[in-house]
Amino acid sequence: MKAHGLPSQPKKIPTRAAYSAGSLLEAYYKIRNIETEPRMTRFVAKQLSTAHWFDPKKSKDLLGYNPKISMQKGMQLLKEAVHGETYCHKLKH
Repeated sequence: MKAHGLPSQPKKIPTRAAYSAGSLLEAYYKIRNIETEPRMTRFVAKQLSTAHWFDPKKSKDLLGYNPKISMQKGMQLLKEAVHGETYCHKLKH
């Protein structure tokens, strides 16, 4: 949120409660034949309750991977995209 210039107002609920809500919503959507996916699913609950860390070290060492865009530049482009300010040509530079 901070990277997007938006205020952070974290709200927490237990993972088990979010997972249960996702399960109930999935069942409700299925019973009602709603074709879209609910905003909360078991998958979303699990992903939001899990820390995600990605280290490109192995891909650099084994494959010679070299990112074209730095983490800082990527976050800036993401912020601009959220605010509707980005253009595809920025990604090519």
